[in-house]
Amino acid sequence: MGDSGPGTAGQDSGDDTSPDSGVDTASAEGWTWTGSGADGPLVVTGTLDLATDTSGSRSVADGISYRVEALATDRVTTREPVTGIAEGDEVLVLNLQGGKDLHGSAGRYEFARVAAVSGAVLTLASDLNTVFGELGNSDLAEQVVIVQRVPQYTDVQVSAGSTLTTSGWDGERGGVLAFRATGTVLVEAGGVVTVDERGYAAGDTGSCSECDAYQGESFMGPGVGNESGPPYNEGIAGYLPNGGGGGANITGGGGNYGGGATAAEAWNPEDYSAPQAGEVYGVADLATLFPGSGGGGVWSGATLHEDEDPGPGGAGAGILFVAAAHLVVETTGGISARGGSTEHWSEGSWTYGAGGGSGGTVWLIAGELDLAEDGIQATGGAGMSDCKREGGNGGYGRVRVDCSTCNGQAAGTDGSAAALAAGSEPDPGWSEVPD
Repeated sequence: MGDSGPGTAGQDSGDDTSPDSGVDTASAEGWTWTGSGADGPLVVTGTLDLATDTSGSRSVADGISYRVEALATDRVTTREPVTGIAEGDEVLVLNLQGGKDLHGSAGRYEFARVAAVSGAVLTLASDLNTVFGELGNSDLAEQVVIVQRVPQYTDVQVSAGSTLTTSGWDGERGGVLAFRATGTVLVEAGGVVTVDERGYAAGDTGSCSECDAYQGESFMGPGVGNESGPPYNEGIAGYLPNGGGGGANITGGGGNYGGGATAAEAWNPEDYSAPQAGEVYGVADLATLFPGSGGGGVWSGATLHEDEDPGPGGAGAGILFVAAAHLVVETTGGISARGGSTEHWSEGSWTYGAGGGSGGTVWLIAGELDLAEDGIQATGGAGMSDCKREGGNGGYGRVRVDCSTCNGQAAGTDGSAAALAAGSEPDPGWSEVPD
């Protein structure tokens, strides 16, 4: 997986230090990376969205989040009054997206502890160490920064046939699922913890038969598109990637994140450019956290045939962070951050396909890890290929797994490395022993 990308966590874009396990123990009064357990046990039956649903022990969603309006040394000001976050809670502050030319701080994050809440102002227990704005924390122009509560469970059981998830990215917040557990997180066979298709949006189709499609969304914002008539995005270069978002004109390129996305086929290879795959971004040790990027859309078509289905590409996957003393994943895909596939296509001189979205981020921390074969999946979605000019496929996400043992094998041994490789698709790009 590639290690290029915008910025890293830390005080400046040159700080490439590997992140710790997420809790500032110097200010957290004895907390460890497993958290405090203050939210008690969680049993998931059916579907539970941590961003919107109550777990039973609270009147507000466990993983509620807010858009950040301003940041100061030890203060976070949100765009609306805060409910559901209180003194003693852990929060994640994360820059989810920058602008077209102001995205050097995208992906930066910091876990922090709340000392007090008053209206829309969170006072933190210690000063922020991370710069979330392009030039500093006093200016968040074109930055989408969120603050999200990180639930602190004892044990978590995701029952067979059940889903633990979060709401998708909507341009303001969403797409991030994060929690800790002092005991065991058990994902039973048939259960899933998932952020599939919860990341950056797919590029849409054009609004008329003379309009080309949109690039996929990425850390740089929504893509361009919808140009009317020839030269089908050649003039505005929409066939190029939008950061990780797939390019688009008549067909759509695959969204990317950790690598492996493919370009679309050009609608007329002799005269026009093929929509390109998105670019690789982020870093293997997850010093920055990103959702996966969207695939490019497909042209709306010259005439609407009865079975024609123009539309968007596949969405990228979101961000999934789980820290537990013991993590058990009993089933393939029990931990999932997969990009979306698309079946959208249109017809003109030929038939044309949209592009798939990329996998997202998975970061797991466990003292003991018991992992089924391919229990972790952060794969890309398929582009529409059942047509003359195919859409591109989405690329892989990024996976980091920190553990003391994996399937009974001590970290750092060949047995542990083999167990992690067999248990994750793609292979973890980084692994450490939890502090």
